[in-house]
Formats: sequence, structure tokens, C-alpha cells
Amino acid sequence: MGEQIDFRWRYQPRKEADIKLMEYIQSNPIRAKSEIILVAIRSFWLPHAITTNSGDKKQIQSIARSCIQVLKRQAQEIGELAGLEDSYGIFTTHHGGSKSILEILPNTSGKSVGELSENCVYDDGGLSNFL
Repeated sequence: MGEQIDFRWRYQPRKEADIKLMEYIQSNPIRAKSEIILVAIRSFWLPHAITTNSGDKKQIQSIARSCIQVLKRQAQEIGELAGLEDSYGIFTTHHGGSKSILEILPNTSGKSVGELSENCVYDDGGLSNFL
């Protein structure tokens, strides 16, 4: 593994929704706080970090595809949790017959972001692991 980095974040929420979120993360009996936070942010921010630090276009594209798949699964899970229908906008066609995001993006052959980026432990199971 690479060099260890000590990252600390202190946050005192003031908004009711943020308070509920932090209480949920703090009291989650299944996952450690760091795991919950990393799963939530990797899908969006890992492609930014890889793009900034890598010139390997194939690696960047592979990680981006995997992250998009994870984000789609998370969006689907959020929709199901809230009782939204699939036609919420993410999973349907838009603008007079153009292809949906599900049709445009190729399959990542079941690889997780962790398998695609070196030395990265990543759970891409969406939110189901902490509900």
C-alpha cells in the first residue's frame, strides 16, 4: 500500500437534516463511520482524484464507468427507499427519444472501483449495507 494519510474532519451540524445524518452515521452498528463516509463520497470524487493524478486515460475511463454504475445503484436504492418510481428521471429516456443514461454507458463487467484502482478498498454495494 501507499503512504498513509491522516485526514481529520470536524463538523458540528446546525441544520436538522444534517444532525439526523450525523446521528445516523455515529450510531450505525453495522459500519464504521469512515466506511460509511468513504462509500458515500468515492463514487463522485474518486474520478476527480484519479483524473488529477493520472495520465492513464483507460484507467480513468474504467474507474469513471464503475463509479457511474455505483451512483446509479445508489440512486435506484434511494428511489426505492423513498417509494419513488423508476421514472424519476435517472432511469428513463429524455428529450424526445434520446437514450437513457443506462443505455449510453457500457457495462463494467462487474468490476468495482476498488478492483479498477490500485490499492483501493471499496464497497460498491450502494446503501443497502447500512440500512
